[in-house]
Amino acid sequence: MTRTYISSFCVLASLTAAAHAGYGVVEATGAFQLPGGNSLTYVSEVGAAYNPRVQGYNFGSVDSLAGQTLQLQNWYFENYAYNGGAGSNNWLSDSSNATLRMVISQGATQVSLTDFTLNQDHTDFNNRFWQLALLSRGTNVAAGLANGSYSVSYEVNYTYNIWDGSSASVGSASTGASTGTFTVVPAPGALALLGVAGLVGARKRR
Repeated sequence: MTRTYISSFCVLASLTAAAHAGYGVVEATGAFQLPGGNSLTYVSEVGAAYNPRVQGYNFGSVDSLAGQTLQLQNWYFENYAYNGGAGSNNWLSDSSNATLRMVISQGATQVSLTDFTLNQDHTDFNNRFWQLALLSRGTNVAAGLANGSYSVSYEVNYTYNIWDGSSASVGSASTGASTGTFTVVPAPGALALLGVAGLVGARKRR
């Protein structure tokens, strides 16, 4: 997992989907521990129609002073071999790889970009099933962020094999980025205490 903080305007070129966006994708779903929630909430980018969509989803308010977090507990990804028709045959192999990219922005400013490794959990005939690497599970999305409103996007980038009838090469694709929102807020009680402390300090200075 790599995390890079950038205090500049978003560079969207790196997030552009490859030529075959969503090529062979069955499902891409995140498992989140929402602020104040006791159970996991599943939010899908692709597939799992019974889950809410990442695109436009509000993950809620994170009360950082009260110790709340917004945790990405896991990410589930499934894709399958795709036969491309006449003259081509595209397929997955055990050497195929997949990465989850998370980008956090505040307005037009990109705050962070994180690439998480997705590991193949198991296979079922031509299908491949992926999950977050163990060390990346439970990542606090709101860690270190100041108070304010944020957007967070998720996309999966992955590879597959291409056979053109005479030679093999490696192709790449992406689910494309889906973006949700969340806010970081201080605890009202803590703000009240800070106000009282300020008044006491002012009286002492007098």
